[in-house]
Amino acid sequence: MSLGNYAKQFAVSIFMFLFICALPAGAQTGIGLLSGSVVDSQGGALQGAKVEVNPGAASTLSDAQGQFTLNGLSAGDHEVTVSYAGFALFTKKVTVVSGQVVRLEASLSVASNKQDVQVYAGREGGEIEAINRTFNADNIINVLPADVIKSLPNANVADALGRLASVTLERDEGEGKYVQVRGTEPRLTNVTVDGVNLASAETVRQVKLDIIPADLVESVQINKTLEASMPGDGIGGSVDLRTKSAGDRPTVALESTGGYTPIIGGRPVYQFDGTLGKRFLEGNKLGLLFGGSYDWNGRGINDVEPGPVLLGGYDQRDYQYYRNRTGYAGTIDYRFNETSSIYLKGLYSLFHNFGNRWDYNVATTFTQDGQPDGTGNTTFGAEIRRPVQDLGSLQLGGRHVIRRSLLAWDVESSVGRTRDEGYSDATFAPGANSVLNGGIQFSLDNSNPLTPKLVAPSNVNIFDPTQYYYAGQRVNNYYNPEVDLGFGADLATSYTFFGHASSFEFGGRFRNLHKFANQNEIFTIPTAAANDPSLQMTNFLNGFKDPNYYGGTYQFGPAVNYQTVQAFTAVTADPANPNILTNNFNLVEKVSAGYLMNTVNLNRFRILLGVRFENTSDSDNGNTVPNAPPVARNGSYLDVLPSGSVRYSLTPSSGIRLVYGRGLSRPDFSDLVSFATVSPGGVRTTSSIGNPTLKPEHADNVDLLYERNLNPIGLLQAGVYYKHLSDPIIPLQTTLSDGTIQTQPQNAGSAYVYGFEISFQQHFTYLPGLLNGTGLSANYGYSASQVTFPGLLDPNGSPTGISRTDKPDLLRQSPNTWNISPTYDKRNLSVRLGLSYNAANIFSYQYSDSSAGPIVFAGGNPKTNTGYKAAGGGITGPNGDTYLYSHLQVDLQGTYRLPRGFTAVAYALNLNNEVFGFYNGSTVNPIQREFYKQTFGGGLRWSASRER
Repeated sequence: MSLGNYAKQFAVSIFMFLFICALPAGAQTGIGLLSGSVVDSQGGALQGAKVEVNPGAASTLSDAQGQFTLNGLSAGDHEVTVSYAGFALFTKKVTVVSGQVVRLEASLSVASNKQDVQVYAGREGGEIEAINRTFNADNIINVLPADVIKSLPNANVADALGRLASVTLERDEGEGKYVQVRGTEPRLTNVTVDGVNLASAETVRQVKLDIIPADLVESVQINKTLEASMPGDGIGGSVDLRTKSAGDRPTVALESTGGYTPIIGGRPVYQFDGTLGKRFLEGNKLGLLFGGSYDWNGRGINDVEPGPVLLGGYDQRDYQYYRNRTGYAGTIDYRFNETSSIYLKGLYSLFHNFGNRWDYNVATTFTQDGQPDGTGNTTFGAEIRRPVQDLGSLQLGGRHVIRRSLLAWDVESSVGRTRDEGYSDATFAPGANSVLNGGIQFSLDNSNPLTPKLVAPSNVNIFDPTQYYYAGQRVNNYYNPEVDLGFGADLATSYTFFGHASSFEFGGRFRNLHKFANQNEIFTIPTAAANDPSLQMTNFLNGFKDPNYYGGTYQFGPAVNYQTVQAFTAVTADPANPNILTNNFNLVEKVSAGYLMNTVNLNRFRILLGVRFENTSDSDNGNTVPNAPPVARNGSYLDVLPSGSVRYSLTPSSGIRLVYGRGLSRPDFSDLVSFATVSPGGVRTTSSIGNPTLKPEHADNVDLLYERNLNPIGLLQAGVYYKHLSDPIIPLQTTLSDGTIQTQPQNAGSAYVYGFEISFQQHFTYLPGLLNGTGLSANYGYSASQVTFPGLLDPNGSPTGISRTDKPDLLRQSPNTWNISPTYDKRNLSVRLGLSYNAANIFSYQYSDSSAGPIVFAGGNPKTNTGYKAAGGGITGPNGDTYLYSHLQVDLQGTYRLPRGFTAVAYALNLNNEVFGFYNGSTVNPIQREFYKQTFGGGLRWSASRER
């Protein structure tokens, strides 16, 4: 960033600081405190209720236990109003006494004017909670309470978040993995637990949310705009996982479900969840809650990749997974009195992403006329996947009222790890004299571009196991942990600004992050000769069959038993691939942050201004060349992040917000450090290399939002946003002289993304008869973006050879996203249908000006007219950018409440068997298309809690 920009930021920050400090505090000598709880008529806690005290309009929101505290109130008579959508307004007069605590228990009744609103402890109650928290929050948020998350078959937290406005997912193996908010890539979305950054289990910044079971959290909140009190990460947004804690009523909830997926012979799924919580001692001072979750997913995948066929061929892959997640979460809290409490919160989740893979690699080159040239070959591969990933967070903190101030503090630690002991693959190659060894005269069947096929002659069977021989094995051992330690404190002081309730807040936080990665790969080959009978694939076969592979479009042959491969001991080290130490680095990052923030209520205006300072220092060591000594790097930088928002209440149930905030995103760990890796095999060899000269990415974000509470229960929001990105980090691909496709991150010149989003939620209880059980939750998001590529240099200052004069979209910017979720709730029956869509978006940049023009087959041998590959093709050709397919998924779930606290559950996941995959340039150039089939299941829930 230029010195001028720093000066501008500094000047703005100083102005805001002086403005904050100049605000007068009224001369109040007698002050007291109001605390209490907000519950429904059955005693159930209501989170997100707005508690307002007049005169002065001091306000706060009730927490997850329905508790609230308002400090710094002047002594005397006040009128307290409690509002909560779907319930009648609660009003009561109280007298605040100097130096004392006034306790108020607000029991709200259901709104009744001509329209009966029934609120239960299930999804309906969760939707009402989300409406209230969203409408009353100071920043722009989306909320998913646990009951809403569980109303559709969401296996993990990411799957649930994908149903919110302008949110898309990066998926893996049929489940959501990373969250992408408002047209930005996953790296630009931060993840926190109870407001504190969560460590990543991988070498990237974003947190892999498929590790965390959906039932483990009390709610999930996306902050689409940032405040000075929040971490500055999160240009796209910030996902906050809220842990559960004990309420005044005991919590007992158990669930067991099972299901079936009709793929590769049938695969089972099952899940168990439970939560127990209670408060103890006089006055319910001590709260204890513990929850656990376990699920086992026998997923199957039919996958064809990674073409496009014109670039050399494809792999036919079959996956047999047995994934399981185990999660625990718990909270202990103690209320000393109305003004002081402490808590200890913990969350831990363990994910075994185990599975087997078998693949037939079908490859050829072409003649100058674009036809297979008779040099086709096939190989067979078998792989076992044994990655173990876990995430954990532990936080000790407290909240204490000190006269007119509220002190909040915490110390925390989080950990994220990936361990892989024995991620292994074995190769079976055709015999030296086999026709499969470079002598297949394939014909190209591209009549359906989505399923291109290289068709072997009728007398050639590429699935004949007698033609393949064991050729070697690669064993990968990997360990990548991150350990974060941190602490922070905030002090918020209430005061009056010419009779208007206001607050001034400041605080600081320190975070020490240690991330390292250790990897080694061991290659072995058999000691016997290449065509020795002991190596024939027939000696290693298992009983795996998939007769309906890819819906019968492709055939899939026999597979091998990997345990038999591992038991084969007549092997020796591969001299062509010595033991490789790569992907290894050691990074320490320290972030020191401080902030100032002021909030003023001026009649219908609520104004919030703040500034945050974050200083980052990094030191790392990494291997640029395999087995070479590590390269050391150190650096530090300061970021000034101003923010502000103005909310104008048109009516008590509607308003307009204008928000500005500046955020940052630091480079991924693996991008920042000096390490390199090469991934051989398949149709293409790929490599990636770090870039120690990367700068952090920044964005100026502006939002304008209109919102309105709808009667009897509903919310309408519509708004626009704009983000201007400086130094955006983009991974650029280049093809090396040996054909390897190498990826390296670079800072581009500039970029922007803008969009529009609207969301609607309504329960149509005013309709007659059976129709009054209907409801609808729907949202739509549109976004557009552009990135400008400068003349790029490599880390040594030399031109990269990349030439691109067009201005493509940002990575992961999906132009259209929408969710439609009709609901029906009548008596004991509750049904929800979920349709979730996001349009195609760029996954990685590949296109350059050199690929302009029509497709030609180049790079071959003109004497033999062999070995040509497709070049050119323009931006929509096979050398165009790599896109993720559009994704439409249809899910359905219904529940029926039975006597004695039981609820029957039935669900259907992925009813439309949606495809996942990638293509280059346009859909006629597929490079991966995989299917998972539908999953059907059901089970029982039991809870001692009654409907409310």
